[in-house]
Amino acid sequence: MNDNKNSISRRKFVRNTAIGTGLLSAGISQSVHSSPLNNSGSMEGCNSPREILVQTLSNQAFDIKKDNVKVLLERLENTSSYKPDIICLPEAFANTVQSGVEPVPGPITEAFSAYARKHNCYIMCTQYTKRNGRVYNSAVLIDRKGQIAGIYDKIRPTEGECDEGVTPGALKPPVFKTDFGTIGIQICFDINWPDQWKMLKDQGAEIVFWSATYPQRTMLATYASLYKYYVVGCSRIDPCYVYDMSGELIAKSGRYEGWAFADLNLEKIFCEIDFHVKKVREIRKKYGRKVKVVYYHDNDWVTIESKSPDLKIQQIIDEFGLTSHPDYIKRAEKYIDKFRI
Repeated sequence: MNDNKNSISRRKFVRNTAIGTGLLSAGISQSVHSSPLNNSGSMEGCNSPREILVQTLSNQAFDIKKDNVKVLLERLENTSSYKPDIICLPEAFANTVQSGVEPVPGPITEAFSAYARKHNCYIMCTQYTKRNGRVYNSAVLIDRKGQIAGIYDKIRPTEGECDEGVTPGALKPPVFKTDFGTIGIQICFDINWPDQWKMLKDQGAEIVFWSATYPQRTMLATYASLYKYYVVGCSRIDPCYVYDMSGELIAKSGRYEGWAFADLNLEKIFCEIDFHVKKVREIRKKYGRKVKVVYYHDNDWVTIESKSPDLKIQQIIDEFGLTSHPDYIKRAEKYIDKFRI
């Protein structure tokens, strides 16, 4: 395969593709555009139609007496050559209830909107905001054009925050449509309520971003494994984590770098081994290196993902009759209940 003529770069595809609504089901990542299959040639230079780069970073080394917005923007500029598609910032890194809450848009979001426009990326900016006379702990999603794409209000502020006048957000968390897929957001103390994380999955979230004051390794990994989506954790204090939908760690920040990058392939399905062993062998035989198959032998799981720009995971699902792990569990529940006394 000629790289210059036939390969489609991840960056070009993401920039020119808008994801449709209502096409995302539990455990399955899909793309709305179809291309004819091409099984000829080598796989050198090929990649997924929906592979994105996420960045998460801490502000552990920041001096709280300085302008954290300026310092964080400098840190982002120093890592901008990686060209992330979406950046997750720590919880309330720039203001407190006492120091002053801001409307949206406001000085903090305007600063990061300018960066998003300049570098053509999404940014999730968490801060204390004020709307209609109420104070919220909010994650503001800024799109590639620097526009406000959505706001998530922390559902479970701490007791201390409530005492300071912070209002809890609506009990059902929203999801947000981006040009690469559907994402969900949670903030810090929200991690203690699994039902909120499940609601994000039920609404089709493919990645959940968690902005916080402290790191949380165990529960982030648990939610990723339980609900079969990617989880990106961003903390003021290192480490920040990125987890695969299997619950395995993909990337983390730490002593030498206060940031982490991870390529996430959204053209991917997570399945139980049951009913899939023969199908996976047939997929491997037909598509070879156009797919990546990972067996989790100790758990009876398998993931299948497209590694070719002309092959969508939905095409493989339809062709071989694959069932995602969440859909398999739902099917099994209904089947078992027919035999229940």
